[in-house]
Amino acid sequence: MTNKAAQLACDWGQFAASEVFSEPEQLLAAFSSTPTVGFAIFDNQLRYQAVSQALVEINGIPADAHLGKTVRQVFGDAIAERVEPAFEHVLTTGQRLQFEITAKLPSRTEVGHWIDNCVPLRDATGTVRQLGVVVVEVTNRKRLGQSAPSLTSRLLRIRDTEQRRVARELHDSVNQNHAALKMNLGLLSRPRCKPADRESLLAQSVDLLEQCISKTRTISHLLHPPLLDEKGFASAARWYVKGFSQRSGIQVNVNCTPEQERMPVRVEIALFRILQEALSNAYRHAHTSVVDVYLERKSDRVSLVVQDHGQGIPAEELQRLQTNIGGGVGVSSMRERIHELRGVFEIQSDRSGTVVSARIPLYQKLVRPSRNGKL
Repeated sequence: MTNKAAQLACDWGQFAASEVFSEPEQLLAAFSSTPTVGFAIFDNQLRYQAVSQALVEINGIPADAHLGKTVRQVFGDAIAERVEPAFEHVLTTGQRLQFEITAKLPSRTEVGHWIDNCVPLRDATGTVRQLGVVVVEVTNRKRLGQSAPSLTSRLLRIRDTEQRRVARELHDSVNQNHAALKMNLGLLSRPRCKPADRESLLAQSVDLLEQCISKTRTISHLLHPPLLDEKGFASAARWYVKGFSQRSGIQVNVNCTPEQERMPVRVEIALFRILQEALSNAYRHAHTSVVDVYLERKSDRVSLVVQDHGQGIPAEELQRLQTNIGGGVGVSSMRERIHELRGVFEIQSDRSGTVVSARIPLYQKLVRPSRNGKL
């Protein structure tokens, strides 16, 4: 709901009660420029006298099907029992009233949520003759609020999984080397250490330290490759693929369109993380010897496709992954990254292999930060 719509929904009553809006046509005209806010006028028998085009679209029912009928006749008993007592209260007391309604309209397949603002409309003598109702739909806002806890929980799981992976890498490599290095230094500190042993221990210690430096650099680069900032996605992808092929024994063919200008930093990071996760999944599950990576850059969008030639994903598991009902944290992470950028994420698989694809629009507003970190 826009700020303008929200303001109208809250404050319209004081204007409607004034002499500025003395006719129903004037009231309808006042709301014609706010398509997200519906408006209706009822007589003292609670029959529709006028409806705005926005309300017609919200209800999914033509204007002619409203006019001269009651809420009960248009929507049925269930909705009428919720709103008509409120309408009658406003007509009887002359006091404004706001309430929220949750219901399933005949024109819809899902439950919706609305806020109704009711104000009495008086004639020249001050007698309440009509009822004005502003209807603001808040269905999307409700759905967002309901999905937020699930999304937060999933993001926390993704973060925890990534932290465990980094901790395991550090423990299995760097920490082991540190422990060996500490033992060597302990032996070197002994007064009885022979010169020949001292020389051997020093050589071993230097080698262990070099391994620590190399492994720390590798982990740091995997968390966020410097090339991604310095050269962009294509260069970082080629660097990562080269190391991945050496470690896994899988041949990875990278096919990129010629680089133009840099993409927004959020897009480059999302593409790199998807490449990492897709290659990791291919190594762990696909049993493939070859993976093809395609990057196509156009003026208004970028597409990344990672295709393996392995055994494919079982049908039941594929359905869970495609509907986001099940699957691992990695797939959820990829999907969330792309959806956050208003893109499309897809997984297709059969006996000839699996294809992971992502398409991201390149909006003008997704500008790349300057070197000093400012926009």
